[in-house]
Amino acid sequence: MYHYQIVMETNRKMVFSEEISATERADIVTTLLNGICPQEDILKYKRRMRVNAETDCIYPGYFIPPYNGGRKLRLVQGYLPKTNILYANHYELEILRLLVLFAPENQAVQEMVDTSLQRLRNTCFGNSCTQGECFATGICVLRFLTAARPGDLDWIDRLLDPLGEAFLSFGGGQAAVQEGIPLSYLLMAFTDIHNQKTRDFICQKKAWLLDLLRRGWITGKLSNGKISQGDTYNLMGKYIIRNAIGTLPEYEDVSQYRIYTNPDDERCYCDI
Repeated sequence: MYHYQIVMETNRKMVFSEEISATERADIVTTLLNGICPQEDILKYKRRMRVNAETDCIYPGYFIPPYNGGRKLRLVQGYLPKTNILYANHYELEILRLLVLFAPENQAVQEMVDTSLQRLRNTCFGNSCTQGECFATGICVLRFLTAARPGDLDWIDRLLDPLGEAFLSFGGGQAAVQEGIPLSYLLMAFTDIHNQKTRDFICQKKAWLLDLLRRGWITGKLSNGKISQGDTYNLMGKYIIRNAIGTLPEYEDVSQYRIYTNPDDERCYCDI
């Protein structure tokens, strides 16, 4: 569970533009590398997923998600996955992404990256599968690929194009999840890539995204006084959308658009 918490907190800091010192980055790398699962545990996990443990490429090869009483843990931006394909690949690929960003020259990291990229090439979700949560799993691959192989434009576009097409079809409402795709997770990938194609996608939905930013979103406490765990991620969702909007030339200085929680209604807003 500790490694999962590191991944979640590190991504939160990145989204909120909080400084991560060189010492902290080194500690994160050391901790995550020490968390590589023994191969016997990997094989046992794959057998539990009812795949051929010796030849499987669908499930992770280095990091398997922690046992949480049989309940899945949320993605880095708060979405609760339904399938083990999304759940397990998100966990491994988000760890590998941090390792690539913080220790690109580390030999162990390089070896895991090469092996994992080869694994992903042989998966449906690594090749633009649009069925169920395989589509969302493609976002995990896209974020990892953008960090590990930013020059592999053909593969990036192969994943990006159908995701972008789906994004352009998104409708009204808060849109936490549409078409089986977590909106804010997809926007994290767009912000990572930050090229003309992703800017065009965001620009076409700019008015809709600005409307989402300006709306008041619950930050945890419902009208009945109960806490909604999913809604506690709404504040992070605001930052994610603002960061994506910030890839557009006219909104480059996102820091001037304050995100805050109103004490009167305990909802988060952005004054953009």
